[in-house]
Amino acid sequence: MIGLSRYFLLFILFFLPLDLFPQFSNIKSNSFFYPHYIKPYSFMHSLGISSANLPEEIVESDDAFRAPLLFYKIKYGIPWNFDLEGQFKTNIITLYFSLGPKWTHEFDRFSFSLGTDAAYYYGTLDQIDFKSSIEGLQIYPNLTLGYLFPDFSISLKSEILLIMDQSARTGDEVVTSSFKTFSGYSFTTYIEQPLWKENFFVIGFRANYVRFFYPMWITFSTFDRFFFIPEVIFSFNL
Repeated sequence: MIGLSRYFLLFILFFLPLDLFPQFSNIKSNSFFYPHYIKPYSFMHSLGISSANLPEEIVESDDAFRAPLLFYKIKYGIPWNFDLEGQFKTNIITLYFSLGPKWTHEFDRFSFSLGTDAAYYYGTLDQIDFKSSIEGLQIYPNLTLGYLFPDFSISLKSEILLIMDQSARTGDEVVTSSFKTFSGYSFTTYIEQPLWKENFFVIGFRANYVRFFYPMWITFSTFDRFFFIPEVIFSFNL
């Protein structure tokens, strides 16, 4: 009987409303990637870095393409369970901007969000005899699932990558103007936990399965196939 009572107590504690546990509310309200309601007209911020393991057959031994991406993310709450999420990324030679709405629904410790991000990227590199550049527009329909633990949150995000427009040049000549609209997809796991006060530390892993990965645009790859590109992410929620 004692064993059964113990399991029953654990069951009750697990399924009690979140409002009875202040720590859950703190974890939820300070998690950036975990989908949750954001108070209208308020902001959330996250600053971090990501690094990808690029395909050897494309980048070979040139370390310039392996530079990590610095990023800054911001969320802005709007009514009816929507928020706007913006992002800026750079590895010096490439600039990347994205913006998109998300709709969120919560139930107990679970939550999910649906959204679409539009992204614009621009890269330029001055070499000895010529200047290379690229610009493009991408769309990312996405779904995020989240679960809240007492001391941390975990989120799983899936995205589809659609290239709407892209143009690359070397000097005055167009290197390539052809592309396939569907370029691939990715799955990302984020774990967020308190660091100090309301500042949270985030570690993530993204599995990219794509034809085109914009940070390595300068290679002007002619491969028309999918590549698996793993990516690690570290950031701080401010």
